[in-house]
Amino acid sequence: MRPLNDILEEALRDGKRRPAYKIYAFDPALDSLGEIVRGEYAQTPYDFTSFCKNISWSPAKLSFTLGDPEGLFHPDSGTDRAYLRDGVILRLREGDARVAENLWPWTFTGLIRGQIGWQKTRKSQNLEAKVTAYSRENSQSLKRRQITSREYTVGTELGVFLYDIAQAFMGLSSEEIRIPPVLGLQLRHQINQIAQMTPWDAISTILATVGKVPYFDGDGRLTCIDKNMHRLPDRILPDYIRIHDYQVPERSQDTINKVRVIFLDTTLERVDSPYQKLGQAQVTTGFFSMHEKLECWWSEDHKQRAAGSSMKVIKSVNSGILPVGTERYEEKDEFHGEIHVDIAVWVPILATVMLLEYLAAALIPDKTSGGQPVQTNPTSGTGITLPFGVTISWGRILQAQAMGAIMLIMMSMGSAQYEIWGIPYDYAYLEKESIAIEEGLDYWEENEKAIKNDFLGSYEQADSLAILEHIWEKSNAYPRKLLLDDDLALEIGDIAVLPDGRKFMVSGMSKAIRRGEVPILALDGFKVMTP
Repeated sequence: MRPLNDILEEALRDGKRRPAYKIYAFDPALDSLGEIVRGEYAQTPYDFTSFCKNISWSPAKLSFTLGDPEGLFHPDSGTDRAYLRDGVILRLREGDARVAENLWPWTFTGLIRGQIGWQKTRKSQNLEAKVTAYSRENSQSLKRRQITSREYTVGTELGVFLYDIAQAFMGLSSEEIRIPPVLGLQLRHQINQIAQMTPWDAISTILATVGKVPYFDGDGRLTCIDKNMHRLPDRILPDYIRIHDYQVPERSQDTINKVRVIFLDTTLERVDSPYQKLGQAQVTTGFFSMHEKLECWWSEDHKQRAAGSSMKVIKSVNSGILPVGTERYEEKDEFHGEIHVDIAVWVPILATVMLLEYLAAALIPDKTSGGQPVQTNPTSGTGITLPFGVTISWGRILQAQAMGAIMLIMMSMGSAQYEIWGIPYDYAYLEKESIAIEEGLDYWEENEKAIKNDFLGSYEQADSLAILEHIWEKSNAYPRKLLLDDDLALEIGDIAVLPDGRKFMVSGMSKAIRRGEVPILALDGFKVMTP
């Protein structure tokens, strides 16, 4: 509810209302929007009131027709054209002519976006422009720009989180925020952060944890709608407010009868992945190496965990002619394991003995098959006398035998390939859900609304939000429309009590403003379905 000055409230209460309004334009080149909202501006605002007609107001938009017979605001040649350019700040002030203007409340604060269109009237040939200004939440910089906040630890009050986002990424000061700094909910997770979200989505997500919706009020300050239907009414309509009509509009939509709130649990739980290959290794070994140790990590950053790991031999060191070694696997911890390849002792010993035999055989003198030494004839030209026509070299036979053994050992060596398989796992905050549902429903009758919010961390928090949202949706199923004399104290999100005791939740407002007339305020909303 918008607070009204006591003097203004008393003047409105006496039944002799003299409604009045003022529309002002502020040059953003001279003062920022924040300075204007805080009342710290130095410029004298331009009074548009005498130029305006056909004024249409809603909390999100102000539009009017501006007559300009002297061409003061023409975008090319007007002397005051700076007050209708892109980014100009427009403010609407409403009150009573019997009360000083500085006691009137601001009912709209917004900005002109883009270029104003101009045309000449047929009769007078005067310039006219249709001017529209939009409230602060319609700024695209709040809804397109992606932000990442700093990290917040467990126990941080959500109000602190919200104020930091509003001040750091929306440029608001604490004087421009009407939301209480304490929302009554603390963060439950170890690390909490806004990442790659727009500022408006970030504020909306934080407020959604306590059932609130953000918007900017007529004064240009950040506030919120409270969805709690059990709270006390904001406004009991005074006697001077005359109700013209109470309508029950048609609603041809299915009612939400089930609300599911999805949240992240605060307890880390182990999450297993399917059994799969964790890593692989290969090695080339032989008689020249007695032992090989191969480390196998489950990820490049050495942070992946796994359990139940085992080794699959794709190609063994014993794939040759002779079994020459053993292969074994050892899981060191949840992050990696080791493969050990051991070569049998006899392999290098045999290779060494055969090499020595090969060298020793080279020193054995040649003999014939009959046991006689081979004679060399220095003059015959053949160099060797062979009684049987054949010379057998015993040394070369021994060398061939040694070389065969060495080659056999070499052929039994080579490369080996291994794969490690297991169950990868990690610890994570699991998604849990809380459900509020209307009693007695069959499953085919359910019409569900799902809400996901990672800043909720317990069933207690999620249950409260699910019940609150369910009551809100239940009340939304009974729309109402109210036409009454303008009440400057009412705002979006207020619960108003009618003279007969019924409660009306305001979800939308609009009115046409004319000089000397009490505006008829059209309220869209619904019947509050709580005691």
